[in-house]
Amino acid sequence: MKRASTDPPVPVAVIGMACRTAGADDLTELWGLFAGGARAIGTVPEGRWDGLDPGRVTVAEARAGLLEDLAGFDASFFKISRRAAAWADPQQRILLELAWHALEDAGVNPRQLEGAPVAVFTGSFASEYRDRMIRSGRVDGAALTGTLVTYLANRVSYHFDWKGPSLTLDTGCSAGMSALALAVSGLRAGEFPLAMVSAASALCDGFYPSAAFRGGALSPTGRSTPFSSRHDGYVRGEGGVCLLLKPLPEALRDGDPVRALILASATAHDGRAGGLTGTDADSQARLICRAARTAGIPVAALGHLEAHGTGTAGDAVEVAGLRRALAEDRESASVPAGGPGGKIWVGTAKANVGHLEAAAGLLGVVKAVLSLEHGLIPAIPGLDEALPGLVDDGPVALADHPVPWPATATGAARRVGVNSFGLGGSNAHVILEEAPQSRSLAWEVPAGPLVFPLSGRTEQALRLIAGRLERKLGTPAPPALVSVSWTLQHGRTAHPVRALIVADALPELRAALTALAENRPHPLLALPGSPVAPAVLNDLRAGDGGARHDTAVRWLAGDTPCWEKTWPGTVRPPRVALDTPYPFDHAPHWFDTDLPDTPVKQGRTE
Repeated sequence: MKRASTDPPVPVAVIGMACRTAGADDLTELWGLFAGGARAIGTVPEGRWDGLDPGRVTVAEARAGLLEDLAGFDASFFKISRRAAAWADPQQRILLELAWHALEDAGVNPRQLEGAPVAVFTGSFASEYRDRMIRSGRVDGAALTGTLVTYLANRVSYHFDWKGPSLTLDTGCSAGMSALALAVSGLRAGEFPLAMVSAASALCDGFYPSAAFRGGALSPTGRSTPFSSRHDGYVRGEGGVCLLLKPLPEALRDGDPVRALILASATAHDGRAGGLTGTDADSQARLICRAARTAGIPVAALGHLEAHGTGTAGDAVEVAGLRRALAEDRESASVPAGGPGGKIWVGTAKANVGHLEAAAGLLGVVKAVLSLEHGLIPAIPGLDEALPGLVDDGPVALADHPVPWPATATGAARRVGVNSFGLGGSNAHVILEEAPQSRSLAWEVPAGPLVFPLSGRTEQALRLIAGRLERKLGTPAPPALVSVSWTLQHGRTAHPVRALIVADALPELRAALTALAENRPHPLLALPGSPVAPAVLNDLRAGDGGARHDTAVRWLAGDTPCWEKTWPGTVRPPRVALDTPYPFDHAPHWFDTDLPDTPVKQGRTE
């Protein structure tokens, strides 16, 4: 592989992430599932795949990684009527909620982006909810906007009032990663300043699995393990992923929480190679080499490959493609592989939660980012006997056990490649690098206490948020208090039910959060109308003529004052990911069981 003479393009920062899969409602739970080697795959309930008919294929048990609450949605939060929500594809609902969570993860207040040219690129595979409607013979006007796949992207843009490109893309199972490649290209070209990339999977009709069983794609046992000698097809998975992306220089300038860097993204089609529904090692090798060339690194600089890894015949082809890429890259011959023990360790999230189809590649990106953050390459659960001849003594190894991969003492960057292959031959590869070393605590630490505002739409939501934040602050490496305070003041939408904590040390902040979560009073906790509030707020009177005190009083009273004007210092700290996704109040919405009499409003109002 000949190295390009030009400098690598500017990295794109992943500044926000959100995810929902079987067995995991958020990033914290998802990492626990990966790190613990758990498999969140179970029996498909009766009626979920209505009309399933595998023909002559003997299906011992239909199994998949399913969400516990596919029908659940907080319609009122997004100002959508109950009827419109019932006729909306669950993929739309999942993506709306995950888009909100990704913005929270980035510490971005959605209201500050209204009218901005934010781009939305969404991957799509199918609408099984629409298939289910067709099978039932029922139709409603709300299904027009509820099931057209264009609205997977367009509804997100509409809700947040974003004016950038809004595209839904279908390249099969590589759709989410193909959408990511478009977003990266547009960000580097300066076409828009910020991009939301997403995809979702909702498994609720029998047509597709009937065809996939008959076509030999799905595992008839439901217990297939990728890269295993006992693989017999893929196991489906349900859920969704949202990523918020921004060019690295702008992310650093704006104080965004940089979780990882995208060095390169590449897409290509196999042509006739591999057949109509497969891929081949040469095509994969070319794609990986092109991505590495764009990133300005040898293929061997990768330490981990988050593989497509479906549990089909493609597993062996994928490993062969990585080996061929290493052999064809001249620079890789002179350097050891970048992972522990001089290996490139191969893993796949599909062994844990199933194949999320359009969202599978983006889930691989999330897993790769979390692996870099936690310094661990998780094991492939269930892989006790690999395909014969799949690996040898060379640089490619399967993650059949957890592989520690901490940050290096020399500061050498750790890098991960992520594969995503489409059923129709349209493939994608992304190269990620760990986030830059934590920026020096160069900002000043303000004298006196800091203000920590929290809010929710209900008292229960407020208490849940407080409990989640307390757990985050109890981790071995909690974020700096100045960044927590700044993020809560500037990176959250202010909801009607409010509380405010005034503290200048971590233990007292955690104690006040615990009290709020348990609905108990605390001397540092102020609530609207609470007798303790004046005493707590009096600590804010000194130093600025009472401006901070007045701002806090106004905020507790339901106003939306400008916190920045009263920040106790001249240097603004960076925002941080607080791992406190908003606890949406779910109610079931399903077109054939939830049909209220309220008519759907016409026009754009829902």
